[in-house]
Amino acid sequence: MTTSDPFSPEPKPWTVKTSRDVIRDRWVKLRADDCLTAEGVEVAPYYVLEYPDWVHVVALDDEDHIILVEQYRHAFRGISLEVPAGAIDQEDPSPLAAAARELEEETGYVAEHWRYFGKHSPNPATHTNFCHTVLAQGVRLTGKKLNDPTEQIKVVRVPVQDVIRLAANGTITNAMQIASLAIALSAIGKWHL
Repeated sequence: MTTSDPFSPEPKPWTVKTSRDVIRDRWVKLRADDCLTAEGVEVAPYYVLEYPDWVHVVALDDEDHIILVEQYRHAFRGISLEVPAGAIDQEDPSPLAAAARELEEETGYVAEHWRYFGKHSPNPATHTNFCHTVLAQGVRLTGKKLNDPTEQIKVVRVPVQDVIRLAANGTITNAMQIASLAIALSAIGKWHL
């Protein structure tokens, strides 16, 4: 990487003077850090959201359809069209295992082939967690969907090019999931706007 401005200072980490929990429950962990920048400027409080890592599953069947889910999202106040996704549980031995679990739990689908594309920060300014992108190919329906009382999920099969159009026009609204779609579909030569 080249530097465009030789007079720009090198960024340096902040020092955390104190840290305290604001909220800590099963849904969210919010802490307040009192920080000092490298230049001595106090930033207090600085709020940080602690979440477990998440996994996004771009699930593609043999007919070039992507398996998506529709569900109500309360903060969004509406129905959201998304890829199967969820938190990586402590019991999950890997992001791939979490992806397989989430795909089957939410949709009743399983996959023959799995490919991992790495992790990305949902928001490095405020979140401590990462989002892992996984491609599942050769997916097929088993019917073993888990019924979670907090999630009313409708499963839909959508042609790849329609999914890309829905991501581009704002019908799919989750920006991190759009990034996961672009990463996975680009890798297999199917991301064409």
